[in-house]
Amino acid sequence: MPRVQVRGFMFDHFSFKRFWVQLIIVFLLFTLGTVVGLGLPMTLLIEHHTTLQLHALVDQSSQTTIALFDNKVSQLKNLAVLISERPTLNELLKIERDTLQIASYLQDILRNSGVNALAVCEGGASIVTVGYIAPMDICSVAITGQITRLNGQAWCLADSNLSGLDGDTRILVGQSLNSVFAEFSPQTNLNYFMFFQDEMVAGKDFDQFGQSVDDMTAQIEQYEELSLIQDGSDQVTLMAARIPLDVPEGFTLIGLLNIEAYASLNRQLRNILLLTLFALSLIGAGVAVLVARRIANPLNKLAKSAAVLREGDLTKPLMTSSDIIEIDQLTNALEDARISLRHSLDQLRKEKAWIENLMNAIVEGLLTVDDHAQITYASEGIAQIVGIDGENLIGRSVKDIFVTPPGEDGFIEQLPAANQSRRIPVLRDGREVLLAVSASAFVPPEAGNATRALVIRDVTDEERIHRLIGEFMANITHEFRTPLSALSASVELLSDQLPGLTTPEIEGLLHSLSIGIINLQSLIDNLIEAASIEAGRFKVNPQPIDFNSILQDAVNTIQPIVQKHGLEVILPPKKQGFLVQADKRRTSQVLVNLLSNAIKHSPEAGKITIRTVILGKQVQVEIQDEGEGISVQRQPQLFNRFVAASPEDHTSQLGLGLSVVKAIIEAQNGEVGYRDGERGGAVFWFTLSLVTGEPA
Repeated sequence: MPRVQVRGFMFDHFSFKRFWVQLIIVFLLFTLGTVVGLGLPMTLLIEHHTTLQLHALVDQSSQTTIALFDNKVSQLKNLAVLISERPTLNELLKIERDTLQIASYLQDILRNSGVNALAVCEGGASIVTVGYIAPMDICSVAITGQITRLNGQAWCLADSNLSGLDGDTRILVGQSLNSVFAEFSPQTNLNYFMFFQDEMVAGKDFDQFGQSVDDMTAQIEQYEELSLIQDGSDQVTLMAARIPLDVPEGFTLIGLLNIEAYASLNRQLRNILLLTLFALSLIGAGVAVLVARRIANPLNKLAKSAAVLREGDLTKPLMTSSDIIEIDQLTNALEDARISLRHSLDQLRKEKAWIENLMNAIVEGLLTVDDHAQITYASEGIAQIVGIDGENLIGRSVKDIFVTPPGEDGFIEQLPAANQSRRIPVLRDGREVLLAVSASAFVPPEAGNATRALVIRDVTDEERIHRLIGEFMANITHEFRTPLSALSASVELLSDQLPGLTTPEIEGLLHSLSIGIINLQSLIDNLIEAASIEAGRFKVNPQPIDFNSILQDAVNTIQPIVQKHGLEVILPPKKQGFLVQADKRRTSQVLVNLLSNAIKHSPEAGKITIRTVILGKQVQVEIQDEGEGISVQRQPQLFNRFVAASPEDHTSQLGLGLSVVKAIIEAQNGEVGYRDGERGGAVFWFTLSLVTGEPA
């Protein structure tokens, strides 16, 4: 709910109905209108003016090209006439016609003329042709105009008949249009391309655009803009012009003017204009924001303070001040209301905290449900019982939280009536637990919807303890009755028949009495130790002592029982004597309990072996019998308290002996454990701390 309120506040904060929002929008619309009204026409005007300038520049370059071309044609014609009238050339042609001399003579003229080819033609055959790019069949071409196509290239040719020779002997002057255009480009800033129909016959050999002109044709429109790659990387913008030269039909001259500088300048002007207008719009928006904030800031602060109050935070005072009296009066009224609300809320919070602490202090769990059995409140006790956080319980059905075992009625169906209680079994983490549930009718406050209150307590442990106590009392009665019955029978027999009994018979009865007393004494010792452990009063008094003395006391105590069963106890070698840190009486009790268990599991005439192994700063004592060992299922419960042995597996009296062993050894910082013997039987072991590493 608070999140929704914050969103609503943010929406209201930027609502169009707010004065400062309307003021900013008006400024922005005015600035945007200014940008569109001024910037767009000015941009179009700059574009149009630049286009007209470029067209005029292209037209001027075209006219210059026409004049230069006409001048070039005249130069070639004049050169042809000048060469044809040279006496030396005429003499060489009239007298010897030595082609080498003629070629040498023409080569000298060629070097100083700037043309590409010179030829002396007679009819359609060449007498001598010089020039490094001169085609071999230059004399076979009939000059019909200013431009001639030779071997896929365009040439500009001029001829003149030699004076004093036959009329079909003439001098031919030729210059490649590539060479001509190379002379024109620095003067006109144009790149030239000559097409014959759609075939490029001049310009490609000296252009700077590489393969980017391969797709060019003669169908380029006047003033058409092209984007070509210059020097293999840079892209430049050019404007095309169709130059109207006086050339034979089929030839088309295209000039490309590099307008990249003009286009860049135009872009810069446009960008400057747009940036200027954008900066003005930002300034206008900034002014609008400043004005709006100056006017609306007190109102906004007051609105935020009111929103904080609505969220429940009554700790922050309303400190808004302005130059408007009405706003100050409203602020003072809200501040008075905040103080009153805070005082009332503090009182309610204290009462609520007291009630919640009281509810959480109760061991039992409390929850309330509505008519649909959905949880409306759950105390910490409920969260501990079900293992789910209290906040995650609200709104969920109790039947989803408390699941009864198969075959049982549902939890809702088993709920007791008002002012009654009932024990209901439920499943938790896969195991069955028992809950004591008390119900009462619930009259909710006006804003609530709960109809019943349930007090729930986990009584699983109580039930288990009651059952264990019953079993314990039954077992202890049995354990005491058996040895007491034997003692009573032996005493009665001695009393009634003592005069008639022989000495061996008397010794046998006394031996039985001794064994019964030992069993009772062991049982009573274990009961006393178990009680002290349960009450938390169990203590040991470890002191340095010879382990052999402890062992000997235990063996002497248990010896009558050993003899009765015909068993043999194998002791460690006496030379292994050592000092241990132990409570002599209690450690002897440990040995008595373990030896008693070994006697119960040993076969007739069996052996019980006692071993000691030094392990660093500890000694490990092992008692091994020759019985059947302990089943795998029983091993995890061997040292548990109040776990009664099965009739087939009498591990210790009432399950107390091994639990007492574990408590005594662990109280002396030792460990106790069990393992199966390598050749059968059971091996119980425990560890004690050594006083020194030297033998005692």
